[in-house]
Amino acid sequence: MKSIVVTCAACALALAVPAGGWAEENRLVLLDGADGPEDESYDPAAPFLAELTLEYLHNDSDDPDDQEDEYTATLDLEFYLNENVLLVGTLLGTSVKGEGTFPNDYDFYFEELYLNAEIDSVGVFGGKFNPVFGIGFDDVAGELYGAGYHDDYELTERLGAGVYYSFEDASGGEHTLGASAFQLDTSFLAKSFLRGERLASRADGGLSNTGGLNSYNIWLEGEDAFGIEDSRYNITYRSQEGGLPGEATETGFAAGASKLFELANGNELEVFAELVSLDNSQDDGVSFDQETLMANAAYYFGADWVATLGGGVQDIGNSSDTTEIANGSNRFATASVGKTFFDSLYVELAYKREKTSGSYENSAGVLFSYSVDF
Repeated sequence: MKSIVVTCAACALALAVPAGGWAEENRLVLLDGADGPEDESYDPAAPFLAELTLEYLHNDSDDPDDQEDEYTATLDLEFYLNENVLLVGTLLGTSVKGEGTFPNDYDFYFEELYLNAEIDSVGVFGGKFNPVFGIGFDDVAGELYGAGYHDDYELTERLGAGVYYSFEDASGGEHTLGASAFQLDTSFLAKSFLRGERLASRADGGLSNTGGLNSYNIWLEGEDAFGIEDSRYNITYRSQEGGLPGEATETGFAAGASKLFELANGNELEVFAELVSLDNSQDDGVSFDQETLMANAAYYFGADWVATLGGGVQDIGNSSDTTEIANGSNRFATASVGKTFFDSLYVELAYKREKTSGSYENSAGVLFSYSVDF
């Protein structure tokens, strides 16, 4: 299978949500949405920030079911009501029905829309947001394939509220402890703007689709912890109630960390690893347990070049369900090379080989990303 991805991004935006994130100066970072607070100072002269991302994905494969064309538009918004209160929104344009034919099956809706208030070291937030669980989809270098594997366990489009507390250790390391309660969004925000397509309803069931705030997550994360410079960690626990009778409660644990090393030759090496364990997870109505370990290394060199190697192992099992989707051992490996031009244009070439349910697939892709402030 071969893949081609074209992305155009506008305005490097730092989104303030309770989940932390950091990036190196010699890498162009594309923010996927509101899943991490950044150290942004309030500027009353410029209270509004925006980032536009346009993406095209084409897959070819010997399996007709894997052939696809995807178009995505994402507009991330930040508006400071004052120095303590921030309104955050993520407007997503994507396929909302049918076979995903562009443009007939496409529309826009809010993936996130919430208020975040912070006074001193305590913050609260509420609305529609992406709850914290792991950091791989934010931190992993290799935009094409490296970060994509972490999307399988990312929590998105939940309605609820949360609180977090930030503190420093004796060495100056920064930490955040937080929790949120949520449900799957089935409100008016789960409806596309133009076509009025209902994206989720209570009758669908599924994880956290309960109509009440009885699903939750608890996380602890930090940067430069205990004197370890240029490092980041995240530990998260989550629990999601099933929305229909007979649907089990999913529980999950994620632990991830990254570290940037300065090498003797002046270049930099970043290493990242994350372990995820899920019990009673669901996919297409099938329940299964899942254990996943992923690792990635990024080498930054020359004039804004980066090369990455990554891989992972995933074991899936369900003793009461013998179907292929509920049982299996998956493996994948990725490699990429990218370069930033003119401080705004990022180009990446990538390769992926994966083994799923005993069969192998190969993919190759290219990513173009352009950023501009407005």
